[in-house]
Amino acid sequence: MEFHENFRAMDTDVDIFIETESTPFGAFAEARLRFEEQEQRFSRFRETSLLSRLNAGEPIDDDWFAAAIEMAIDAWETTDGLFNPMVLPALRTAGYDRTFKEVTGGQLGPQPVPSPRDALNVEGTRVTLNSGMVDLGGIVKGWTADIVAEGLEDRWPNVFVNAGGDIRCLGSDGGGEAWAMDVSGLSITERAWEGRVSGAIATSTVMKRRWWTPDGAEAHHLIDPRTGAPSRSGFLQVTARAEECWIAEVWAKAVLIGGESTQERAAEIGVATIAFGRNGHTRFRGDW
Repeated sequence: MEFHENFRAMDTDVDIFIETESTPFGAFAEARLRFEEQEQRFSRFRETSLLSRLNAGEPIDDDWFAAAIEMAIDAWETTDGLFNPMVLPALRTAGYDRTFKEVTGGQLGPQPVPSPRDALNVEGTRVTLNSGMVDLGGIVKGWTADIVAEGLEDRWPNVFVNAGGDIRCLGSDGGGEAWAMDVSGLSITERAWEGRVSGAIATSTVMKRRWWTPDGAEAHHLIDPRTGAPSRSGFLQVTARAEECWIAEVWAKAVLIGGESTQERAAEIGVATIAFGRNGHTRFRGDW
């Protein structure tokens, strides 16, 4: 029997499915609480969050926060800088300085994005900021999907967490091995792939969170750290498949920004991707 819960968190819809023989008492409340705890740590739209306090110059001493910063620095190194948690000033300049439904205005233009290795210090559980501002939205959303799924697994081994397209699933849906799902193309009616998944899938796209600046330029939320401006790569959307959702999230973003060579690099380290190009072509790489 499948049980389902839907709620809003991290400015997106969260869906949780549990396949089990009896009612999973407490599971959904636990999941909601974990998302709320993470949002209170990492939301850039809450003045009292640990992230906002760090960006205001306050040292932060918190083991979960330090773990996320270390994760982001590792992702920056692994992707050769294409994932960079220091893009927040560029994102704000482009107009994304409030929740997306309120976004308006902004201006585009190149600006430097610092190295997180230079901008951040992590000593044990204590994090300090030397320069710039941090945004951990995407990687933390994927990580939270991992945390929730893994936290429920001991009691409910068949669990599926979908946080706005960042998916982590364990066990099965009861219809066979793993969970049945599909990957949409640039149109919601297009199915680029369908199959069964155990692990994680994440998608980055420039087709949804985009807006117009006052001078008529089109902006979106995926900043290329090499320019400090919205990405203009040959890809419009990338879906990545990995063992953990935070890894899939990082590489979906990196491949979208970096293009074909980065897609090949992802395949080499075991991250499968589907990339949808501006030219209408779809590129599959890795084990689907």
